[in-house]
Amino acid sequence: MRALLILIPALVLAWPAQAVQMVEAIGSAPVQGAISHVRSQALKDAMHQASLRASAQVRSTALLSKGVMAQDDVQVRSTAQLRNVEVLWEEQTDGLYEVGIRAEVAADAMCPASEQRYRKAVAVAGFGLAQPQQATVGQLQNVEQDLPRVLVNSLNNSGVVHALDATRISLYQDPRRAPSKETAQQRLTTSVALATQLGAQYVVSGVVRDLSLADRASNAGEWRARLGLPEASRPRQFVMDVFVHDGLSGAMLFQRSYSAVGQWNAPSVQAVGFGSPQFWQTGYGKEVRQVLQGAVSDVNEVLRCQPFMARIVQARGNRLHIEASAGAGIRPGDKFQVYRTGTFYNLDLEPRTELTDMATEIVVKQVQPQFVIAEMKLSAERLAIQRDDMVIAW
Repeated sequence: MRALLILIPALVLAWPAQAVQMVEAIGSAPVQGAISHVRSQALKDAMHQASLRASAQVRSTALLSKGVMAQDDVQVRSTAQLRNVEVLWEEQTDGLYEVGIRAEVAADAMCPASEQRYRKAVAVAGFGLAQPQQATVGQLQNVEQDLPRVLVNSLNNSGVVHALDATRISLYQDPRRAPSKETAQQRLTTSVALATQLGAQYVVSGVVRDLSLADRASNAGEWRARLGLPEASRPRQFVMDVFVHDGLSGAMLFQRSYSAVGQWNAPSVQAVGFGSPQFWQTGYGKEVRQVLQGAVSDVNEVLRCQPFMARIVQARGNRLHIEASAGAGIRPGDKFQVYRTGTFYNLDLEPRTELTDMATEIVVKQVQPQFVIAEMKLSAERLAIQRDDMVIAW
């Protein structure tokens, strides 16, 4: 009987990526040899214990041979980083050298950037404006298209994803209730249609909830006008929600609300416009820029660990045409797995997309500007592979 290798999936216990926390840990080492070496080993153990508290991965491997357990290994590792390590105390008792430390521990993301070769296609839709009357001061009505355009440019500049400009399309008829078109399972059917239309894997959308200005003092404006003084700046709110939906199933992957308050120091009657040079020079614009940078970072992080997926648009013989652009970073010789798409219905009779691994590998032969050509050993007809099936790189 051939040996059977069983890999139990890794159990990951971790803080959110880049979370930082001050932790204390104790390390020990047997007193054998030079005391300097013993102390070094105890300190190393203490640092290891501290890093495990931030990010621990457990991997178990079992090897069965003729029904008998031949090998059973459990490995524990950490991807955390330590900094500002401080030794609190040291002592030697009962043949052990112990060291207590305090350190800042930052947990790394569980999928390093080196493993994420391909840029996923992301369609950025127009943002809704929940309270249009709040955009009157400064003439910020263009926020519905120009804000997501800022996200498109920032996402593309980051180099993690390939953002597509779909800002002319609005996914929500009533932004005040967005995402109101979702089902109880947090799926958005319009995101699937948009992703299919643009060849995107994910859809980013959002709503600007608040652009309100603080009320001006009762007669302060009139008093300053009589003296020929410019208007006093006023605090202005900025609140937006950002959503990320999967383009294949419509499921929501990410939802977060962002807010900031900044000083609006432009004249009330001036048509500044969202995203103009004058807008970014205001105290309010500077606060908004920081919020948008945070949103871009969050979207990149949530998509970075997702697999790269692309649709098959034509299957003939052993050749496949795949809807993926050259901007994704695909190169001749790259390999993908083929998955068949299907539909099943849950207990509420709602359709769900199912992916079935065909255990078939394809090799990229040509990379065109807007599509990729790949080949496999068996014919598509033999494997029943057809249009709208998927190729995936994990």
